[in-house]
Amino acid sequence: MLNIAPVRVYHWYTTTSHLATLQADMSDDNQPTRSIDIEGAYNIRDIGGYPTADGRAVRHGALFRSDNLHDLPPHSQRALLAEGLRTVIDLRRTDSVVEDPNVFAESGEVAYHRVNLMGDDPLVDAEDASVSSLGPDRPPEIYTAILDRRQQWMGEVVKILAAPNALPALYHCNSGRDRAGLVTMLLLGVAGVPRDAIIRDYTLSARYLWRRILDREAGRMLRLSPGAWDASDDTRAAYLKERDLCPPQAMRASIEHVRQVYGGPRAYLSAAGVTEAELHRLRAAILEEADTASAR
Repeated sequence: MLNIAPVRVYHWYTTTSHLATLQADMSDDNQPTRSIDIEGAYNIRDIGGYPTADGRAVRHGALFRSDNLHDLPPHSQRALLAEGLRTVIDLRRTDSVVEDPNVFAESGEVAYHRVNLMGDDPLVDAEDASVSSLGPDRPPEIYTAILDRRQQWMGEVVKILAAPNALPALYHCNSGRDRAGLVTMLLLGVAGVPRDAIIRDYTLSARYLWRRILDREAGRMLRLSPGAWDASDDTRAAYLKERDLCPPQAMRASIEHVRQVYGGPRAYLSAAGVTEAELHRLRAAILEEADTASAR
């Protein structure tokens, strides 16, 4: 495997494809994604840059969501450390952690935390209780089950992130889509990011994870570009499969659940044990000043 230099990738997509519907999915209103394209992972993304309802914006380089990190070679680990990473939160179940240990678990350069967000016991009546492996017909109930029955652990994640000097931080599950998606929903919600932007961020996982399908079929890392999703029937099929695993309605239903049942993300996290001081400190750490955001 070549030692390919890591690069922060900002993709824009046009609407020239004959597959207009898919292209619209991928365009994200022509706004850039924030993918860190490094060997050994597929879905590492900076969640900064989203504007908030009060005219500010989420700070770039403060919070990263990700898929599994167990395959990161040393040069990819260095690339993440070069982002200033201080904290890594592993959201996976015990069996996943044992089978695929996190490369930063024994690191002396970052603080590694394990928060088993879904727990090891089944949360819903499903043949496979692993959130990241459920099929395209996955009901939103799996998300609301995590939110309702694992609220304390969700609060623990946010308390870690709100601690002094915790940022920049990265949190991850197996795919960087489901558990990481729910954490991101709450973080962006507390920041004041509008609902539609949170939903779009959630659906972006398909833009990157389709490559994992083809790598597994090939038995090796092909190092495909995220923008190559329209290159062949195989790449389009892989993208469609991943798109079905993160449908916008799943996140929309989760946001609505938090609003109706708890009164919104701030109230939800308060009930999970996160103090007002911690929420204030987190917002201060992840939001740009108003004059900086308006200058963009």
